[in-house]
Amino acid sequence: GELVQDLEEIRGASLLVTIPQRGRKKDLVDLARENLRQRRETQSGTLLGLARDLDLPRPPRRMECIDISHLGGRDAVASLVVFEQGRPQKKAYRRYRIRTFEGNDDTRAMGEVVRRRVRRMLEEDGPCPDLVLIDGGVPQLHAAERALEEMGVMLPLAALAKREELLYRPGREEPIRLDDRDAGLRM
Repeated sequence: GELVQDLEEIRGASLLVTIPQRGRKKDLVDLARENLRQRRETQSGTLLGLARDLDLPRPPRRMECIDISHLGGRDAVASLVVFEQGRPQKKAYRRYRIRTFEGNDDTRAMGEVVRRRVRRMLEEDGPCPDLVLIDGGVPQLHAAERALEEMGVMLPLAALAKREELLYRPGREEPIRLDDRDAGLRM
């Protein structure tokens, strides 16, 4: 069941698992199940808190996070990481080479990546994220907003300025500052 899936995710390969029915080994399996249940409960609470803090319509069960970086200070690339129920989904990770220009314009690169990601999502009828979290501040947030508008898609957006640990949301002038111990911010 779910315990086996979690163990396979940690190991990175499939497992053949036998479930003991009694004794010490059954007690260990029961303990692992209880730990998993508590972890899921904590993650669920964290997602609810994040939805409240960011004023999202629902908890962000699927989050897609985009980060722009530069190779050798010149070639821009973007990474997309995906979380479902607060857990990384490494098979869904993507890397994008910036195609429409050369140089290191993070704002322009963010717009390109958001357009490409949305186009692929629409073409493949793929899962729709409950939150797109982008690395950057207000300029990157506006670029992502414009790209979504161009594509005719509405998705909840937030930008995280990592140094200051500030979150920006469309239509909100003041940034959101979460306590640095906040579980949603750590996630």
